[in-house]
Amino acid sequence: MFSDVISTGAALFLFLAAAAIGLFAFLSVAVWASAPAQERKSRDRMALLKTLAEQPGENAARVLEMLREEEERRQERKEREERRGFLLGGLITMVVGIGLGAMLVILGTRGSWSVGLIPFLIGCVLFGAGVFARRGSAKVRG
Repeated sequence: MFSDVISTGAALFLFLAAAAIGLFAFLSVAVWASAPAQERKSRDRMALLKTLAEQPGENAARVLEMLREEEERRQERKEREERRGFLLGGLITMVVGIGLGAMLVILGTRGSWSVGLIPFLIGCVLFGAGVFARRGSAKVRG
């Protein structure tokens, strides 16, 4: 009986360890593969800026304006994705809190459902941060 528990625990540990190693190996390869593209993009951008600095004129002003607009679009996209992440993370955490509370109502003793309030309230904070994040950055710019 005791050896079955140990072997099951060992098998579970080995499975989780292999999954963690696989996940981090995948992430390291993904970062390693994307690094040259980022480096090339930065190098090309710096070469363009150097050329513009050497040859000022009307075309240089247009290119600089285009670069500014591109940077603004990139920043807006980043803010939008961050906001979406807060909203989604908040909703998921709230649902986990509701599910945990419901499970504890069914399985637990009286009042144990309140443990589900912890993730639910954290989810509310994340969701609120996502809702009000855009309004705060618009006030700073405006």
